[in-house]
Amino acid sequence: MMEGKRNRKEDLRLIFRFKSITIPKDLTKEEQEKYLREMYKRKKELHEKLGALTFRKIVLKLEKLKFKGMKKIIPNFMTYYEKICDFNTKRKVRKAKSSEEVEGIEYHNKIAKLKTKKEWNKEENRNYHIDARHPVQLINYLKWNKRVHQKGLKKDFLFLSLFTLGSCYSLPFMVPLLVVAGVSTLIDLECINLQEHSIAEYEICKPLLIKKEKRDSLKRSQEYQEAKKIVGEATLENRKILTVEEVVGSIKTKEQAVQLREWAISMQKRNQAQKDQNKILVK
Repeated sequence: MMEGKRNRKEDLRLIFRFKSITIPKDLTKEEQEKYLREMYKRKKELHEKLGALTFRKIVLKLEKLKFKGMKKIIPNFMTYYEKICDFNTKRKVRKAKSSEEVEGIEYHNKIAKLKTKKEWNKEENRNYHIDARHPVQLINYLKWNKRVHQKGLKKDFLFLSLFTLGSCYSLPFMVPLLVVAGVSTLIDLECINLQEHSIAEYEICKPLLIKKEKRDSLKRSQEYQEAKKIVGEATLENRKILTVEEVVGSIKTKEQAVQLREWAISMQKRNQAQKDQNKILVK
């Protein structure tokens, strides 16, 4: 009986207060890492029991519908998005106090547009998919997404309290509003549960992901040097994300043209392989 209570208490700590888990100090560094991975494995299994995998399938299906719907309703979304980014960037630049701050603002603007364009083309939200080129970055998006839903959950509880109080006084329209707030609460809870599961999954694979990113980065730096050189120089010169026509217009030699074509083909194959892998994971 006491053992069952102890296990339930431990499970609750793994779900809600993982940072309070203490690693035995008498273990070696390798043993401590192994101990921590075991804790993450247990945490992952607990979140699966709470429906993380089922909810992930729903999220990925909705993601596909979202991108398909947006491309039909707002086919020029990226044009509008980039204009909004540029407008906000100009506003921030006017308030900047140094050239370093200006460079930082412009850099973040360029990265935001580049990553959103990548999402738009691949039809994959970076909060739920590992970037094959930068897999270690996933943890930042997972934690950010989790914080967003935690804030949403606080608002949900506030509205639930208000609508419950209103329904007690028989105020009109309170019951439908209470239902909406209840559904919103469940969605935020499941989103947090999914992010916690994904974070645990990431931490289990973290050493392998770090090694893979370093190995792939080294390999990429040695490939298609001429092609990357013209894209990098043209991007720095124009200080913006280049179109295909602008990249092609920057080609100066036959070797650059050949490398650029091979690079584009390799990127296309890599993206397709990543999509196929995601389909397998969803199944």
